[in-house]
Amino acid sequence: MTNVSNNVPSDTVILSLKHIEKSFGGIHALSDVSFDLRAGEIHALVGENGAGKSTLIKIVTGAYTPDAGEIQINGSVYKSLDPTQARNLGIAAVYQEFNLLPELSVAENISLGAQPLGRFRLIDKKARSALAYELLERLGAHTHIDPDEVVKRLTVGEQQLVEIAKALAINARILIMDEPSAILPSRDLDRLFTVIRNLRDEGRGIIYISHRLNEIFELADRVTVLKDGQTMATKNVADTNHAELVSLMVGRPLTDMYPPKDNTPGEILLEVRDLCVEGTVYHVNFNVRAGEVVGLAGLGGSGRTTVCRALVALADVRSGEIIYRGKPAPRSPAAAAQAGLVLVPEDRKTYGLVLNQSMRFNLSLPNLSQFSLMGILHSAKEKGTIYKIIKNLQIKPPVPDISTENLSGGNQQKVVVGKWLLANPKLVIFDEPTRGIDVGAKAEIYMRIRELTRQGVGVIMASSELPELIGMCDRILVFYEGRLSGEIPREQFSEEAIMRLATGVKVNEE
Repeated sequence: MTNVSNNVPSDTVILSLKHIEKSFGGIHALSDVSFDLRAGEIHALVGENGAGKSTLIKIVTGAYTPDAGEIQINGSVYKSLDPTQARNLGIAAVYQEFNLLPELSVAENISLGAQPLGRFRLIDKKARSALAYELLERLGAHTHIDPDEVVKRLTVGEQQLVEIAKALAINARILIMDEPSAILPSRDLDRLFTVIRNLRDEGRGIIYISHRLNEIFELADRVTVLKDGQTMATKNVADTNHAELVSLMVGRPLTDMYPPKDNTPGEILLEVRDLCVEGTVYHVNFNVRAGEVVGLAGLGGSGRTTVCRALVALADVRSGEIIYRGKPAPRSPAAAAQAGLVLVPEDRKTYGLVLNQSMRFNLSLPNLSQFSLMGILHSAKEKGTIYKIIKNLQIKPPVPDISTENLSGGNQQKVVVGKWLLANPKLVIFDEPTRGIDVGAKAEIYMRIRELTRQGVGVIMASSELPELIGMCDRILVFYEGRLSGEIPREQFSEEAIMRLATGVKVNEE
């Protein structure tokens, strides 16, 4: 097959990275990494958080300069790239956090940096809209995305298609997709996968990064595994399997993803009585016991996240009661945290971290009273405790003073979990605790949750990943359109049972 638009034969190597090295503060992020991408190929890049995936991609897009090695693009050799050069060479990236200007229109975002000009070098708005329509049509999105619509009014799935259209606007031949499915509702996944396959069939090379191994086997032609900044293997997807990829990623077979339940729930820690939140949650009742994991399931917009936020006073309760340890629950987030009622939020970057501060700062922030006496910080005690939690959670790189914004998404999530583990909580609410986290890190998080329950801590786990709810929970509460649709005991767990309730089908309905 030949790519008509670029005249590059399919299977031709269009990107080759050879013996790439990159260090930060003496710590190797990449060590002798080699990788290549062919035209008309979806090449998956997998590895644990901190394996070096983000660093490698930033080298390809020109954000980082490698310490050693070379980059070949369409046969030309470069020691490094800058962002403008990478763009001009047809390299574009679609990140999990979109790079869109929400107040501008779809057409304005698509042409950003290369606005079509008309007479007197004024922006040709008609040509801009026509270009946007043409690109959206190629993506099959022209019937539901208006080029003149303001981006902030689009759904997450629609915004992602606008990001892809931006890449097509510069005729990107090398397209990097970084966790593209992580924030999408399930109804948008089929559309995304169709778009990706169509782009491959046009002869473009696609680097696809995902922690969801099922997607790798559904989409990719080849897969490269990174571990600790090194290339472990490149495989044809047809010649490998889940177990082999996991073993390459974590350095060991991962047979016991979910630690066994070995404790009995105790007294009631939390009671929710007839809880209502304006416009989103209606008449919800449930309780949580010490040493118990209660799952919250439901489709996007079902109300489960609103319930999590209401429990720690981040959502306004219109009516009802929240009783925590026999008393009305604190009605401010700070008071709730001080009382041991804490939330690991769904959106870690907005609500869980101070990104421009160090890992040490973020881990210490809610725990300063542990490290101070009469208002004076005991730095040695702080340092020892911080190093211990970094080691226990295997946060990479293990550098306390690294800026949190420079950590991978999964390691940022570990920092959010770690700061609350240090706080000795009584009840922890995990909202999407493993979103964007690799399989090895997931196993670590599950182990920490099980350790909490052994200590008598109550746990609420809201998740869209049904296998982790089934693997970790004692009971699963299912939400549908803001109401509690039903409760499933452990002995009746199944994905089908959860989905029936999540879509409003009652157990006794045919």
